[in-house]
Amino acid sequence: MFTSKNRRGTRAGFTLIELMIAITVLLVAVLCTFTSQLKSRDLLQTSRETTIAMAELQEAMERILLRPVDTIPIASSAYADGRPIAAYTDRNLSNEQIVPDYPGYTAGGPVPDPLPIVLTITWNDPRGRPRTKTLCSMKTR
Repeated sequence: MFTSKNRRGTRAGFTLIELMIAITVLLVAVLCTFTSQLKSRDLLQTSRETTIAMAELQEAMERILLRPVDTIPIASSAYADGRPIAAYTDRNLSNEQIVPDYPGYTAGGPVPDPLPIVLTITWNDPRGRPRTKTLCSMKTR
């Protein structure tokens, strides 16, 4: 039997098709990682904004609860029913407003006891979408 010394029994290296498949798999993995990083950043931003909004609502509620109950919802108050609280307008978030509502209270009428207080904060996220959070409490005499 005649064998040639120039003929190889095994291949050395990769074929072009094998390299293209490996590059494609690697590219898909990198794109998936990049996409997950972008989503993670968006979730972090949303979480940060929600935390700020809740802190602002809690601070505003604490300030309201420190006031005498009969002075809270009246029209001349800084916390008048249905009007944005000036101290919390465009404070830390884009288009931020905190608006108090006092269910059961009618303007000019007696202040109910207990006085329900509902604070609603609205703002726009970085993409311009409106966001809203609410905090409720009650104040008694």
